[in-house]
Amino acid sequence: MNKLLKVNLKLMLRRKDTMICVIMSAVLALLEVLISKLNGSLDWFGMFEIPLIMMMFMSAVGGLFISRDYTQNTIRNKLTVGHKRSHIYLANQIAETVFFGVSLIIFFAVSSAANLIVIGAKGAAASDVLKNMTVCFFAVVAVSALTTFLAMTVKSAAGGVLPIIIMYPLLMFAAMSQEFGDSKWIQVMNDIIPLSQMTALAVPDKRAAIHIVYSLILTVFFITAGVVNFRKADLK
Repeated sequence: MNKLLKVNLKLMLRRKDTMICVIMSAVLALLEVLISKLNGSLDWFGMFEIPLIMMMFMSAVGGLFISRDYTQNTIRNKLTVGHKRSHIYLANQIAETVFFGVSLIIFFAVSSAANLIVIGAKGAAASDVLKNMTVCFFAVVAVSALTTFLAMTVKSAAGGVLPIIIMYPLLMFAAMSQEFGDSKWIQVMNDIIPLSQMTALAVPDKRAAIHIVYSLILTVFFITAGVVNFRKADLK
């Protein structure tokens, strides 16, 4: 699996779309600080609005990266030379997690540095900001697992489109859920869905532990389901 992972990571470094996403993470961090400063609304928790936007195009790019195995027929070559299906899936998943995770870390690093320069350490407790960052990171990992699952299940170029189709209604639900009142089931869904978790990070997250646990459960579920499904998939 190490060889597969190295190949995936090298391909990601060579692809323009993945590198653009990584660079855009830093650009978006600076734009968020600049726009918030001009609007007079700059605070430490404003940065957590941007990862929602990032998830949309990162899911599309991540899905396209995986779908290349099917469009270029390299998936059969990997099987022919003796790679196990579980190793192929896990190598793709790790590469996706690295892609999503590195982009998010760069965003937080640039945004934090800019906030320190512009407004300093005032306005938020470091523990609250770090806690929200942790919740966001695990939510993003769960989204990467969902992206891999969808792309490996579709087994076509649509692997880059389907994540967006799925993400959009989830994002709409997260945005509109506050209009549904204090329903217990709505609260549970908001706790479970990663994008809904991320919309709640504009303030210190009081349910951080629960959100992290749900993200871990979703990550394990999608990876397990994806491996099982891929091992049984007909690639003819």
